[in-house]
Amino acid sequence: MNEADIDRPSVTRTAAVPLILLWLLGAQAMAEPMRIAHSVSFPPYAELKDGKSEGLAVDLLRAAATAAKVDVVLVPLPFDQLQLALGDGRAEAVFPTADTLDRRQTFDFSTPLLATGGALYVRAPNAAPDSLAALKGKTVVTPRSGPLGAVLEKSAPAVKLVLTENYEESLELLVNGKADAAALNVHVGSRLASRLHPGKVNGAQKMFFEASLAVMVRKGEHAAFIQDLNAGLAAIRANGTWQEINDRWIGR
Repeated sequence: MNEADIDRPSVTRTAAVPLILLWLLGAQAMAEPMRIAHSVSFPPYAELKDGKSEGLAVDLLRAAATAAKVDVVLVPLPFDQLQLALGDGRAEAVFPTADTLDRRQTFDFSTPLLATGGALYVRAPNAAPDSLAALKGKTVVTPRSGPLGAVLEKSAPAVKLVLTENYEESLELLVNGKADAAALNVHVGSRLASRLHPGKVNGAQKMFFEASLAVMVRKGEHAAFIQDLNAGLAAIRANGTWQEINDRWIGR
């Protein structure tokens, strides 16, 4: 070996250093848990109670994540902050949120966690209508960041639509006579109406809109996570865990 060979750095060895660093950085990134935001008040699906995230959708998500061997961290936020959190870095996903055609223009979704929909609520002792046609010229409130505002704009342009910050504000306006009806998720609306305004709100017997609740990410991002989570959801449906969790929440 001559002097030139001794002084010349090894190309193979030098090139391997950044490759190793890239591999280590990639492994670290993969090890980072997925931050998933949910509303602090969206019962029975997800809420913050005694400092802990709980709910039907919370249990389903955790079971699917365990089956898929993916780490998740739940981030409780006010309802109106959920979609904003995807843009400012507080979260990389949001759940449980309605999978709609309008939202699919901007977001990607997992396979469904649950099936649900929207229903109308009015002040007691009035009976809530099952369809939007009965609300022509009436003031209807619904949360701004929910999916039902877009539904009302398209399907019931004759109603006077008022967008609110959250479910609590929608129900407050309804009970105080500042709105004729509230358009809310059928299960969340019933749960919060009973909790916050017992005996003062009646809900419709039928839904005017149907949708699936899923995990939502920004379009084109976190495809591997969605793929893994979908596999986990399929697994818990196949082994009976999904049904067991649903049964456990019935009547709670």
